[in-house]
Amino acid sequence: MLSSKQISEYRDRGYLILKNLLEKDEFVKIEKAIEDIEEMDGPEFYREKDSRKVRTIFAPEKFHDAIQELVDNEKIRGIIGQLINSEFYLFQSKLNSKASLQSGVWSWHQDFKFWREDGMLQPDALTLAIFLTDVDISNGPILAIPGSQKYGEVESFLNNPDGVHDENLKYLIKQETLAKMVDEFEPITPLLGKAGDAVIFSSNILHGSYQNMGIVDRKLLMFTFNPTHNIKEVENPRPEYMVKTDKRVLNLQS
Repeated sequence: MLSSKQISEYRDRGYLILKNLLEKDEFVKIEKAIEDIEEMDGPEFYREKDSRKVRTIFAPEKFHDAIQELVDNEKIRGIIGQLINSEFYLFQSKLNSKASLQSGVWSWHQDFKFWREDGMLQPDALTLAIFLTDVDISNGPILAIPGSQKYGEVESFLNNPDGVHDENLKYLIKQETLAKMVDEFEPITPLLGKAGDAVIFSSNILHGSYQNMGIVDRKLLMFTFNPTHNIKEVENPRPEYMVKTDKRVLNLQS
């Protein structure tokens, strides 16, 4: 469980690094499951055009029980419950991979800007990203502006109407907006860690990432949790594998 200091750090900075979230045997099991899943295919799978390496797999728990066991993991559910403080469910899940020396630039954005179009009402969701490989400065780590979640929605402009899950994002921000956020909050910070570590970050924190310039494919297993009351139905929703409609409550029973 999280300490009061860790909870305060998350509230203040908008993210929290968790060291050794997965035990060694848990990690090995997940690593093997991901290797098996990457050999599969379907509409949930997005791959690099040339190498066909995986870029994103939505809803990976559909394809292997080991991933579903992580969703049901009591330690993880307990941690998320400490930060959300209400009934919550799994809103989205995916494997995000950045292949070495291939595409993988994600411009600065706030997740809530996109998820609001899926019916999310307030930026109260959070994402747990588990590092399946070491994440260092060379291989395209998440970059964040600590504290920027406190600002609210930053100014952005419509760039690509079809860019909901596309490197050419639907909404972009201008350089002067980025500079304003850095000036008001803190310098841009890479979120680094070892395989088995994790980071939890707010749906409103301003973040992005650059191309993987290292020699190892960087992989993150990501689960987004949302309060059950923080969603409404929308017309023309995205597929179930992208945005879940099953609001099974995941809180630990006291």
